Amino acid sequence: MIQQVNLYTDELRPRKEKLQARMALSVLALALVMIAVSAGVVRYQASHLQAKVDSRQSQNDQLQRSVEQLTTEAEARQPDPEVEAALERVTATLARRQRLLSRVEDLVTSEAAGFSAQLSALARQVPQGLWLTHIRLDGHQGNVALAGRSQTGRLVPVYLEKLSGEAAFMGKTFGSFRLDREEDGRWIEFQVATDRNWESAE
Repeated sequence: MIQQVNLYTDELRPRKEKLQARMALSVLALALVMIAVSAGVVRYQASHLQAKVDSRQSQNDQLQRSVEQLTTEAEARQPDPEVEAALERVTATLARRQRLLSRVEDLVTSEAAGFSAQLSALARQVPQGLWLTHIRLDGHQGNVALAGRSQTGRLVPVYLEKLSGEAAFMGKTFGSFRLDREEDGRWIEFQVATDRNWESAE
C-alpha cells in the first residue's frame, strides 16, 4: 500500500525570495559603507595634498617677497661717501706719483740735468709703502729736500739710511726732519732737508 505525502504545502516551501532580498540589502549596505569609507579616504588624501600645496605656495610667496625686497635694497643702495673719498685720495696719490716718476725719468735721461745720479739714487732706494711727492735739489749748495707720504713712520729713517749708502748722497746729513700724521690717521707725511733753512720741499 503506497501513501503519497504532499511536501509542497505553503508551510514546507522554502522562502527564497526573503533570503535573497536580505542578501541583496546586506550587499547594498556593505557597498554603501565601502563607498563612504573610500570617499572619506579620498577626502582625507585630498585635504592632505591641499595642505601641502598651500604650504608650498606660502613658501614660494615668502621667497618671492624676499627676492623683491633684496632687489629693492640693492637698487636703492648708494656708494659709501667715505669709500669714494678714500678712493679719490688714493687715485690722486697714484697720479702724483706717476707724474713724479715721469719727471724723474725725464731728468735722468736729459743730458742737461745735473741731478741724474741723485735722482737715480732717490728712485732706486724708495721702499715699499713710501712715496715721494716733492723733491728739491740745489746744484750750487748741494742741498736736498724731500717730502712724501709713508704708511709707517719707521720707513722714513730706513729710506734715509739707504740713501746714505748711495755715492750721490755720501757725506750728506739731513738736519731738518718732520713727521705729521694725517687727520684720518692712514698716512704719515714727512719732510726732510739737508739744510734747516729749507723748511719745505714744496
